[in-house]
Amino acid sequence: TVLTTVGVAAFLVGLFVRPGGGSGLALFAGGGALLTFLGVTSLSSTVAHPVSRAIGAPIEKLFGIPGRFARENAARSPRRTARTASALMIGVAMISAASVFASSLRDTFVRILDQAVTADYIITDDSFQGLPPSVVERLDEVDEIGAVSPFRFISGTIGDDRQDFTAVDPVAFPDLANLDVSSGSFEALEGNGGVVILRDAAESAGLAVGDEVAVTYQNGIESTLQVAGLFEDNSLGGEWYISIDELERVSNQTPRDQFVLARLADGVDLAAARAAVEAAVEEFPQAVVQDNSEFRAEQEGQINQLLVVISTLLGMAILISFLGIAITLALSVFERTREIGLLRAVGMSRRQLRRSVRWEAVIVAVFGVVVGVVVGLLMGTALSLAVPDNIIDGITLPWATIGIVLAGTVVAAVVAALYPATKASNMNVLAAITTD
Repeated sequence: TVLTTVGVAAFLVGLFVRPGGGSGLALFAGGGALLTFLGVTSLSSTVAHPVSRAIGAPIEKLFGIPGRFARENAARSPRRTARTASALMIGVAMISAASVFASSLRDTFVRILDQAVTADYIITDDSFQGLPPSVVERLDEVDEIGAVSPFRFISGTIGDDRQDFTAVDPVAFPDLANLDVSSGSFEALEGNGGVVILRDAAESAGLAVGDEVAVTYQNGIESTLQVAGLFEDNSLGGEWYISIDELERVSNQTPRDQFVLARLADGVDLAAARAAVEAAVEEFPQAVVQDNSEFRAEQEGQINQLLVVISTLLGMAILISFLGIAITLALSVFERTREIGLLRAVGMSRRQLRRSVRWEAVIVAVFGVVVGVVVGLLMGTALSLAVPDNIIDGITLPWATIGIVLAGTVVAAVVAALYPATKASNMNVLAAITTD
């Protein structure tokens, strides 16, 4: 209990306090997770008996005497059950935590696209070099396009603090994204050196609408920006927005757009508009045109792929844990040689004995999954809560993943028990009875 408490405390301190920055996060959160797993592994032996009996109750109902023996064998040695299931518990916990985090991230991203991005098309760069400004110029000439804005970035310093600035078209941007402007407006950026700031960032800097702030850009050029507005939602990631004109005035680098948002004019035919947009960027092979739903599906797919990779790696650990279950059951069969001989002598059939060993493996494995899911969901929730709201703003529990893990566990446990069950059923009854 002490070990688990210290581990949880260190894990939470690492996530939410982060002493020492990134190194403190790794040390406290990583070390806390390790201590938590060790503590839960030890602590689980205290609950193995009642939990194993609860898991085995429906098995006893369905399979009678073999189910009862499986239930009693799993429950009568709590330490062995907990120790056998510990590796499985850790693997399932990590998969559950990763699933909670990825599912929450995916659903938050979908909500951001639905609420904050009102553009019909997102043109992204497939070369990672940025899009030339001529892409926006071509799109601006398309009759079916009602508003278009590039997204460019530049860094600078305000006092001693480094700050990233996002440059957009101040006239078109309000038609392409809804960042919940609470005072001022993006349109006020047009024609002057202004900046629109996230309210939290403005309050931290002690700024209000109308105030001026001195900026030194990354190329050494100095500028004075006037706060033209405040917004509440930084779902798109940026906290300080300036106009494209301001960026071009202070930057001597070749302009490159990270991506472009475009919105259709009212009343246009969707099919004709798509063709016109693709024709406008046809000579730019690195430009990828996607509508809102396609872009969302691609981003969801990338998050899902990341989860698959993580789950695959962790799945190898889970497979190894089932090897541990098979070895432990084989040792258990060896230790119970005389008991198995007596059961066979009083009428237990080979089939009943094999079934008993198989379901004992299932009970042990499900116990590991139950403990692992509980620990993993709590850790995944903590990880998600520690991330800023503009990245994850809600918790999504991956019930489908948990169901798949549980079903796979039952199948894998039956496979792991094949050798021990066969060995037990093939024992010579008389030789087994006479074993000390």
